[in-house]
Amino acid sequence: MSIAMMSRPGVAGEGLTLSDAWVPAAPEVGRDIPLLLTIRNETSSPEALMRVRCPIANFSERHIVDRGEGAPAMRSIPNIPIPAGSTLVLLPTAYHVMLLQTREPLEPGKRFTCTIVFQKAGSIETEVEVRKSP
Repeated sequence: MSIAMMSRPGVAGEGLTLSDAWVPAAPEVGRDIPLLLTIRNETSSPEALMRVRCPIANFSERHIVDRGEGAPAMRSIPNIPIPAGSTLVLLPTAYHVMLLQTREPLEPGKRFTCTIVFQKAGSIETEVEVRKSP
């Protein structure tokens, strides 16, 4: 079943709650930026983030930072697992979604909506805020 809901500060659907979705400012068009957010899985089943659609980017990829031999490197993965009864915070240094080839300048304070697609819960819309980079 697919559920799309939008509210603030958190968005819920099918036992998942999304909150604190943001991207760093990117004044130039064509940049690749991380989408960061908190996902709470309140169900007794594991879930997986499968896809992200945002109007401000041409593509998205799910990544993990690989800390094997040598310097840490981003590696594309087919989905981001979310264990049952847990909270996952997407961070640039761990699991995250990269929004590739931004279509417009992203100044701090701007807001837009992305659709996050999960394996079981389906599509959930969430508002994303552009913030100054730390």
